[in-house]
Amino acid sequence: MKTMKYIIAIFAIAALFGSCTERIDIELDSTYERLVVEGMISTDTGVQYVRLTKSSDYYSGAAPVGISNASVKLSSGLGTLTLSENPDKPGYYETGADFHGEIGVTYDLNIELEQAIGEHKSYNASGKIMSIGVIDSIRVEYNDNWDIYEVQIFALEPPSTDFYMFEIYKNGDLLTDSINKVWISDDRYFNGNYTQGALVGVLDPENTRENPEPGDTITLKMSSITKDYYDFILQVQDQTFQYRNPLFSGPPANVLTNVENAHGFFATYSTTYSSTIFK
Repeated sequence: MKTMKYIIAIFAIAALFGSCTERIDIELDSTYERLVVEGMISTDTGVQYVRLTKSSDYYSGAAPVGISNASVKLSSGLGTLTLSENPDKPGYYETGADFHGEIGVTYDLNIELEQAIGEHKSYNASGKIMSIGVIDSIRVEYNDNWDIYEVQIFALEPPSTDFYMFEIYKNGDLLTDSINKVWISDDRYFNGNYTQGALVGVLDPENTRENPEPGDTITLKMSSITKDYYDFILQVQDQTFQYRNPLFSGPPANVLTNVENAHGFFATYSTTYSSTIFK
């Protein structure tokens, strides 16, 4: 993709004129373990989960260790649900297949570990599912200036202050399959107005998986997320951006969380979808 080539060229030039020849080996001490929480509750009907793992040292190449035998409960004004650990996926605690979150409801997450991590056994978080508007349609249009396909949205944005996450599917295959690939946006430029084809994602024609062919179904998933989750994604993407400039970026820092004494995030959001057939 041309934009990525430009980014690489810029940093290559910066490295040429500003690089050091002396090698410095920095040894980082180990630190105490922390619980890492990855929880997703949305208005989609289906199995939803809370994943529990342990943190590891910065340069550790080991896969995250799932935390088993915990008590994980989801509570709201609608009642309390105990999530069951998936026997085939240690550390994944799941709802039933018929579960879905309700707009306007605040969900409280309670985690009780069998053994303490970092001197803590109990963890709590909460999140409210925000309302969401309706997508009228989406369009996939080639931009020959940047050699990309733009995914554009047409919708009336409500007059409230809102935050969004956008994910793209091609023929049912989720292309934005990591937190670094999703698009997020606030509504500062569209609040209360019609979007008229706002850019909410791109497809790279040089990527076989993304390149759309005539007859392909392109689906946009739009989620209304909380500001805290918006900030969390923004910070994760900033800290893990592959071409982050060490000269002009801020120093690395812990990403915010809504789970006290832990890392990660318990996210709650509403979703809506729109599809188009690429021609």
